[in-house]
Amino acid sequence: MTEEVYSIWLQSSTCSQNIFNFIEKYAKEENKDTFLPHVTLVSHISSKENGIKVLKKLSSQKCEVVFDKFSIGDTYFQKLYLESSNNSYFFKTVSKIEVWPSLWVPHLSLSYGDELPKSFDPGELNELIPITISFDTLSLYKTGPKVSEWMEITTQPLH
Repeated sequence: MTEEVYSIWLQSSTCSQNIFNFIEKYAKEENKDTFLPHVTLVSHISSKENGIKVLKKLSSQKCEVVFDKFSIGDTYFQKLYLESSNNSYFFKTVSKIEVWPSLWVPHLSLSYGDELPKSFDPGELNELIPITISFDTLSLYKTGPKVSEWMEITTQPLH
């Protein structure tokens, strides 16, 4: 039996259809599951109860973030993603959590995998950015290695 793992995501109820279109396109061509656009604020939470406790510690302010570059990573869940030059909102949001990793890079993934999607075109992504996203929801998700098994547990609107 696999151990349950939970994550807290920052989401936008009005997230750009363009971002979801990229996620969907890349997932379909690689025969992978799609996922909702999000920025993972906290991961590797061991239980739903701990997740709810951590959720209550996070800042409840909504915010607009400008994603102004895309990056290619070395790990499965950070293969192709958007980044913001100004990450102060993300760091402020998690500032009340003890022992949060200083090397954390807030990002919005577009594709998961070991390889870049076949149709990856830097020019196409450069046309997308800069893109401003209004984050208005914190969500606790049951996550883990299989995207198809991810499940929303609860959400909390931001003010």
